[in-house]
Amino acid sequence: MRILAVTVVYEPDPDLLLRSIASYLDDVEKVLVWRNSPLPEGLESALTALGDKIALCGDRTNAGISVALNAAWRIATESGADALLTMDQDSIWIHFKEFLDTVTGPDAPEGFYAPQVNGTGKEGEPRFLPFDTAFTSGMLIPIPVIDRVGGWCEDFLVDGVDNEFCLHAGSLGIQGYRTAAGRLEHALGKMEFRTLFGLRFRTYNYPPERLFGIYRNNLIAIRKYPSVSGRFRRKFYRTWFWKRPVRMLLGERNLKEKFAAIWRGIRAARSAEIR
Repeated sequence: MRILAVTVVYEPDPDLLLRSIASYLDDVEKVLVWRNSPLPEGLESALTALGDKIALCGDRTNAGISVALNAAWRIATESGADALLTMDQDSIWIHFKEFLDTVTGPDAPEGFYAPQVNGTGKEGEPRFLPFDTAFTSGMLIPIPVIDRVGGWCEDFLVDGVDNEFCLHAGSLGIQGYRTAAGRLEHALGKMEFRTLFGLRFRTYNYPPERLFGIYRNNLIAIRKYPSVSGRFRRKFYRTWFWKRPVRMLLGERNLKEKFAAIWRGIRAARSAEIR
């Protein structure tokens, strides 16, 4: 299978990005490094030093994740690739070859694929576990699947891009599968640990503009695909209308701005025209 990979970068940590690319570079045909911002000094030369598998794309302005992924899809199609591997700048593969051998093997079901992320898999679960949604990072998507879905929603800049794609695919009868073969280590937000009354908990410290996008985009995606979004809706509500707000109240700063952004995101989703 000919695989083209794309990693969309925005103000990346140079060491983490280089480690990320190195974790899968040997097993793909080419890596598009899509620059949504200027790169730190010396990083472009470090990337080109990795060899001719690296292609620097993007004009260093923030076009958003969906625009970059759609451009990568077009490049993959024109180059004759069979599948697109979509990556984030802060994700590192553990045993990518094992993942790849599994999802391209003879017993792999038809659809698209994602790995365990940060140890989300459970011991004894099926070799291929259907999912409703998954992170963009680590998805391996055959080009015919992207063709049927029509790419990624460019109304969404960053957040919800992956969930909208998965729900759209599901509405067309295209199933995504997670496999326990290989895994991805992925950083979420600016995670910190707090302790209150002897209890230790995590906070993610998303800035207000990200919270706006998380609520707006995911709630729109839920509205767009009601036939398949039920389980995702329940999970999203449980996480983002209960768990995360409570943790924000207990351990984060700038609460007025953050909860104002959440409310704006909810209102924007309610008033959005669904197409």
